[in-house]
Amino acid sequence: MGTSFDKVIDLALLEINDYKLDKLFNQSQQGFQTYCDGFLISAIPNFVRCKQDLSYDASTRAFVSELTSLEQSILADFWVIQWFSKEVQDATSIANVLQISSAFSTHSPASSLKEKGTYLNYLREKVMQKINYYLISDVDDIPHFNDW
Repeated sequence: MGTSFDKVIDLALLEINDYKLDKLFNQSQQGFQTYCDGFLISAIPNFVRCKQDLSYDASTRAFVSELTSLEQSILADFWVIQWFSKEVQDATSIANVLQISSAFSTHSPASSLKEKGTYLNYLREKVMQKINYYLISDVDDIPHFNDW
């Protein structure tokens, strides 16, 4: 059996703090797993240059391949991006931007939404740097480079 979804999701959960996820976990562990699995499944296509097969069995909640720790970390980063994208696009935040006047507020909803977007871009850049490292980490194994 390959890498369990839980290994990747646990790595991702180290990066975030979400009271809604905590509440869901306490109410229903199966509901929590289903919700978190959705973020992981939607994150998988973003890791287009993975050297291993990212096929999975949803019933066992595991990948068919045993993923390296770096591959797990990259998928966890993509999981966080999927989760945070949902937070940024939260309808409540958008409604607040449209309805609340920020004239008397030091922290306007529009400013908060802008900062979240900036942080989301940072997360994307961070995972792309990690993927670049991942892709060049075995450059010595390419025959052409050994001839130099």
